Amino acid sequence: MPKPNSNGKSDGITRRDFLDGAAISAAGLAVAAAAPKLTGAEAAQVARSGRPQLPRHYYPPGFTDPLNGEPDPVIDATMEIDGRPISSPADIHSSAGGPGISARIHDTHEVYDCVIVGAGASGLAAAKFYRDRFGPDSKILLIDPLPDFGGHSHRNEFHIPNQAAGGEDVMILRNGGTVNLDSIGTWNQPTGNLMDIPGEYGQSALDLLEFCGVDYGDDADWEEGGAEGIPDSFGLRSMLLFPAADYGADACIPARDEGGFVEPDTPQGWTDFLARTPYSQASRDSIVACQTTEQDWLANAPGAPLSPEQKVAYLASITYKHYLTEHVGVTEEAFLGDYWRGSGGLLGTGGQAVSAADCWMLGRPGFPAALGLPDTEDLVFPGIGRTPQMDAKSTAFPSRRWPDGNTSLLRLLLSKLIPRAFPDVDGERPNQVNIVKAKCDYSYLDRRDSNVRLRLNSLVTKVRPGAHDGDLAEVDYVPVPLDRPLDRHGRGGHGRDASANHGRGHKPKGERVRATHVIMACWNRVTSHLVEGLPPEQVENLCYARKVPLIYGRAGLNNWQAFADAKIDSISPRGKSLFWDSTRLSAGDGFGPASDPAYGPTPNQPPTAPATLTFQVVPNDPDAVPQLYAYETGRRMLLEASFRDLEDSVVDVLDRSLNQNGGDFDPERDIDSWVINRWNYGYAHELSGLFDPSLLGPWSEQPQRKGAMPFKNVSIGNSDSQAFAYTHSAIQEGYRAVQDLPSVPSRRFRSRRRARSAA
Repeated sequence: MPKPNSNGKSDGITRRDFLDGAAISAAGLAVAAAAPKLTGAEAAQVARSGRPQLPRHYYPPGFTDPLNGEPDPVIDATMEIDGRPISSPADIHSSAGGPGISARIHDTHEVYDCVIVGAGASGLAAAKFYRDRFGPDSKILLIDPLPDFGGHSHRNEFHIPNQAAGGEDVMILRNGGTVNLDSIGTWNQPTGNLMDIPGEYGQSALDLLEFCGVDYGDDADWEEGGAEGIPDSFGLRSMLLFPAADYGADACIPARDEGGFVEPDTPQGWTDFLARTPYSQASRDSIVACQTTEQDWLANAPGAPLSPEQKVAYLASITYKHYLTEHVGVTEEAFLGDYWRGSGGLLGTGGQAVSAADCWMLGRPGFPAALGLPDTEDLVFPGIGRTPQMDAKSTAFPSRRWPDGNTSLLRLLLSKLIPRAFPDVDGERPNQVNIVKAKCDYSYLDRRDSNVRLRLNSLVTKVRPGAHDGDLAEVDYVPVPLDRPLDRHGRGGHGRDASANHGRGHKPKGERVRATHVIMACWNRVTSHLVEGLPPEQVENLCYARKVPLIYGRAGLNNWQAFADAKIDSISPRGKSLFWDSTRLSAGDGFGPASDPAYGPTPNQPPTAPATLTFQVVPNDPDAVPQLYAYETGRRMLLEASFRDLEDSVVDVLDRSLNQNGGDFDPERDIDSWVINRWNYGYAHELSGLFDPSLLGPWSEQPQRKGAMPFKNVSIGNSDSQAFAYTHSAIQEGYRAVQDLPSVPSRRFRSRRRARSAA
């Protein structure tokens, strides 16, 4: 940027530049950098707002940092609506929000049968089910603040030149959010602590799979296209990284039974392995006991001796950390090293804030047969979380996944809702196999001549239900710039007021649309602040829970030579000072029948070929309880970290591991692109019998169910409504939200009401 002159004014164009001959702001330059196929004029248009219709080169699956997951402006605006992360566990259920966003509203005079706030799995499913109930000619508008549809289902698409094959471009796919269709066999089976969630409640998700043409029973279609991954002949190892901040000096060692070490799952095998670690002798002994000793660790529990059922009840009343440290004898050092991080992926936080019973159900260490606990298969017991219960069902199989995660299902669904947005693939309409090759034309998402429209980069700021039966609801929204100018540290300045976020000193311009029905397919807490007039008790229930923060990080690698030289394919940290929960190399991927793959196989050798790096974290403070407060500590961590901070922390892990074991990793040379899918407001909170007493009672009396009640001509349906962070639960809630809507008034009556609302 040019330096100011003596009058304090810039000698050049302040905060503007030129790209392809078009004047473009710094925000536009950021968009152009993250989306290089956009022209300068297109980047400027996208940076300004989500309207008018998106340019043909707009393609979020190819975006790089900082436009992935939830971009800074979306996070900042969400804090204006719902407030900043809380700083006290006493406030976990507080319904206090932010100041809100005030905008200068322009009335578009657009009227729809239904406006759906949110274009994730629940919103897109609701659009389908709305057409089923109210007719295929229904006019539907979906509004979403993110750059892409799909919510937490996000496609990362890398295109990397393969220098090992003359520079030929290689497409590599990764999921940036939800991973798979989990435990499909359980979807229409009764569930819940009291088995009071009926099986038919889940049938809608199976119906949607059928509508999309997804045959989850055909194993051939779900093969890996003949891909074999990285050959074993390279001898790559899983490594454990003990950082100096926790252990006095860095130590990067092969995991147990890796790298030529023979260390079976026996007391001697564990003893031999732990002798290679920097753990204290007391910690080593406690880990050996936890992993291998056949002992009733609950013989010292209050009220002992306990029956098997009493033991399960007791485990449901204590944390996993309490069980390990107070009953098994695991040291604090050993807990932080080997047991703290393992529960985050499924339960949303570390072992200090999750139920011991849930960890037992999920097969975490420390529960030997000598405890005399009941068989977990199909176990129904008060206080057990729904994920552990689902995992233990005998009908759980199959689970299915696409290489880009569940976004492929939502792309299939959208190809049916807005067919022109998805051209044919190799002469065929998109199907469950070729959808991975389909390319969405985003310029067709918001066309006037389409019955279903999808408006991205648009943040709803207020929803006013119809005052009387038949009156139209009003929905106000503001455009979300995809990025704002970043400072020299790569930070976006979280927490500025709404005028700064959206209008730099004045109210942002917004728009208003109207609809017979509105479905809130977004987050419960946001819904509580957006919908005017909700009863106080409903607001309280909607604000009961908070979101799980997480990051699915990806980096496209020009090569994986440093990994081959170091003979490393994954790094898992020990202790609490390192940020990332895991870092893993991937190459040699594919999808579809081995005889006719739709994707791949991508190169798996030589090491000069492209690959991808995956790094993930569910951040939380290891001392934070209860569970909801632990989420907030993680959210604060994400707010305080710039994209550069996050990238540097990955490079730091690679430097401590690869470069200390014979590799020569250079991020400038070896990394093609960064895609850090940062979800400050990630997955739905799942009730725990330890911290959420309502889990012990009827499903209908749990806060998420009472918060999901319809209000006038507005209904509420999302994964929060089921307190279950799965794509199938989001689909089920989208279906239920449509059924909750009032019937459409007669055409003559509706016309009078529309005229009154417009006036």
